[in-house]
Parts: sequence; C-alpha cells; structure tokens
Amino acid sequence: MIVEVLSDSTAEFDRGTKFMRYRSFNPTLSDYILVSQDEAHVEHYIRQANGDWLLRECYGTEKSFRIDSIQCSLNLADVYDRVEFD
Repeated sequence: MIVEVLSDSTAEFDRGTKFMRYRSFNPTLSDYILVSQDEAHVEHYIRQANGDWLLRECYGTEKSFRIDSIQCSLNLADVYDRVEFD
C-alpha cells in the first residue's frame, strides 16, 4: 500500500506518471491512496484479481473507507483531524 498526500504542484504527476510506475514496477502493490490537502477527499485505487484497478472516492469528513488488504477502516474525520480548510 502507498499513501500520497497531494499538493497543487504534484497532483497530476502523482495520479499519472508516478502511479503508472508504481503499477509497472511493483506487482504486489494492492492499494494506492491519494489524500487531498485542499478538501476532505480521498482517492483509493484498488488492484483487482485480474490486474485492473478500481477507483473508490470519498468526499467529506462524515465518510469512511476500508482498506481490505490490511483489514483497516478509516474515517475521513480522523484522517483530517486538526486540518482547517480555507
């Protein structure tokens, strides 16, 4: 599993070229999670059994998501604890 915190200057690279490299060079990667720093928003890419990737997105601090590969659930309220948005 890899978790990235997105910034304005790297978000496009993190979603594109960097994710492509991770997928190509690490066949055991099961989850790629991108966390926005501008809003309560998480993009969770999950490798499927056939090698395809499924995207699940969560918006808002009232939402939660599950990372099955490590048997963990995360609330966005906890992920963004003490974060103040503009």
